[in-house]
Amino acid sequence: MMKIMTWLIGPALCIPLLASPALAADQGAADGQVDDGAPILGTEPVDGEAMALLRRMGERLAQAKGFSVSIRAGYDVVQDSGQKIEFGEERKVLLSRPGGLRVEAEQSDGDRRLIYFDGKTLTVADPDLKVYAQVERTGTVDDAVRYLVRDLQVRVPLALLLSTTLPTDLERRIQSLDYVEQDRLTEVPTAHLAGRTADVDFQLWIAGEGEPLPRRMVITYKHEEGQPQFWALFSDWNLSPQVSDSQFAFEPPEGAERIPFVVRVAKDDVAGSDKSEPKGGAQ
Repeated sequence: MMKIMTWLIGPALCIPLLASPALAADQGAADGQVDDGAPILGTEPVDGEAMALLRRMGERLAQAKGFSVSIRAGYDVVQDSGQKIEFGEERKVLLSRPGGLRVEAEQSDGDRRLIYFDGKTLTVADPDLKVYAQVERTGTVDDAVRYLVRDLQVRVPLALLLSTTLPTDLERRIQSLDYVEQDRLTEVPTAHLAGRTADVDFQLWIAGEGEPLPRRMVITYKHEEGQPQFWALFSDWNLSPQVSDSQFAFEPPEGAERIPFVVRVAKDDVAGSDKSEPKGGAQ
């Protein structure tokens, strides 16, 4: 049976926005050289020019009052045979700081998922199954994404790009970074960077004209079996989108059923809990 990534677990929503390992800001670089006459990359762990470009990108996204972007992405799912099967997704992201986030996602098989956050309530919905999970959560977009990833264990690929701490998070995680080349085959000339963290290798293409925004990304999960990859193409960037509060507030459609989130309990929490407490509960 072919392995795919599911969005629902029992009666409760446990929704990966993209059924691949999440970015969580982990990103990294290629090793030394490339065949076919391509230039040999630098020997310094972090190239100064590459880090300056990455920092500019991070600061621009982190300081923006809001933005919208379309993302076409693909990700590998490694089968028991070792074969890698690629699945795809399209997402539209609308962010308005401090407390507005909307993500519309459609997988290659047609399944759709929605995330809404209006500064008070966090909602994840499946419009086709007419179910949604909702929790009261006052705070910022940073708080909401952190709660999704850490507490609800929802996989949110590229979640770091939504965070105001993007620049410092990138610098803290990166172990090596290199400037590969200026790529002139992209829609606009882009700076092609390659980096490495403890968990992943990554390549990133940042626009060299206009705003320093990401145009393409490839992530390799080097410690996972089969080294699956995730890739993303970014388009239709708008750093000054026209927004209204209603765009971030979820209105359940007629007949929609509210169901609970799945909350996974960390092993350390279980180990440190009262042993007299019955097993089970949140998962």
